[in-house]
Amino acid sequence: MDEIRKWTLYLMFMVAGFTTGIGTIGLFPQFWMEYGLTGLAVYLFFLAIFTYVAIVEAEKVIRSGYYFVELYNKILKKPAMILAILTTIIVFLSYYTANTMLVLLSPVVGTGTVGRLIAKVLMIAIVFIVLTRAKEKTFAIMSAGSMILVISVIVTTIAFVSKIPPTAAFLGMAKHMIMSRNPLTVRMIMAAIEKALYGVGLGFAFYLMLGSFMNERFNARLIIAVGVLIQAILGILATITIVYAIAPSTPGDLLKYVYGGEEGAIRLMGQLPSILADYRLLLILIAVSIFLAGVTSILPTAEVGLQILEFNMKVGRNRAAAYLLGLALLIGIPDSVPKLAQALLLAVSISIFFTALFEYYPVISKEVERIKGLKPTTAQLIAGAILFGVLIPMGLYALYETAKKGGADIIGALLAVIIVATGIFANNPIKKKKEE
Repeated sequence: MDEIRKWTLYLMFMVAGFTTGIGTIGLFPQFWMEYGLTGLAVYLFFLAIFTYVAIVEAEKVIRSGYYFVELYNKILKKPAMILAILTTIIVFLSYYTANTMLVLLSPVVGTGTVGRLIAKVLMIAIVFIVLTRAKEKTFAIMSAGSMILVISVIVTTIAFVSKIPPTAAFLGMAKHMIMSRNPLTVRMIMAAIEKALYGVGLGFAFYLMLGSFMNERFNARLIIAVGVLIQAILGILATITIVYAIAPSTPGDLLKYVYGGEEGAIRLMGQLPSILADYRLLLILIAVSIFLAGVTSILPTAEVGLQILEFNMKVGRNRAAAYLLGLALLIGIPDSVPKLAQALLLAVSISIFFTALFEYYPVISKEVERIKGLKPTTAQLIAGAILFGVLIPMGLYALYETAKKGGADIIGALLAVIIVATGIFANNPIKKKKEE
């Protein structure tokens, strides 16, 4: 196998690992059970659109010949957009590192403040070691982890289907939920868009970084499309697994999971040792699958943040990794409190509606067209119109809903406003400061 084919395979799995997060394993089944086949169809429609968006982002960076951070700083003159994306990544890592490690540790340390902090410190330490010690092998490690994830999810699904009896108490109820045809509603469409956005992983500049790594000998369309397709398949398999995992439980547990959001999913993970007390092997398999899903999303996301810091601060890889994960831990100490953790999750959820637009900016930018002659195609302009027409109203609505809840969620809403406002309004001040 030549180098291009080998790395094409690696990159396919790296995209699959990045897009297959805890949300795919633990939250996508929630969405599907709540909205049934209608919701699944809407989700797949937007997943296809967002996959195309990801492809053209990577291709634009490849054809520009610029490193993605350099593209924003020197050509687009929008350094604050990259800063906003970096901030979103740091906040995401401060929350997501804890949730990933809690998949394994929650039965021991619980899901309270202390448990979250312990889990977070351990996960950040692991990420730091990989980023600083693997160095040029980091991408290969990410890809290898993703391959193991795919195998793990397939094995786990087969094991659950074969071991859980088809007469399990609430298996029929769960199956009915995923096969139901529900009326199309605005709430369903919004939920589908949000899940598809996470399903592709827009808003974290991953595809811009990917384009910087590749050259025109790589087929970005094949790499990204296959990677996202693997993620979609794993989401379907994960739904089957979760349905069978909850089957021996009670209807109350099932409903709490379906309508409980991410915190409900975490609580369910904590209850699985008792729900699956008679199926220890299944418990281990599902825990490993979810943990791997978290790790394979964290590493590429952290790599993007590391590269942004490394370029902008003119520091080495080790120091950039220390800054990135140090900031994530600094924010992570207070957001180990469950209510603050939920608030910061909401900040990320709101912000990515807008950072996804920042990420698409090079595709439609006049500056890139003027300097490199890369005029956006009609399809790219249509995709951009859909992206802007969908994400801006959704982001504003999510901000309104979060602020309306009050309490700690106000912190999340304010943080999201700061992140987005920075990306929109801070470009000129940052440029002037750099010139000085």
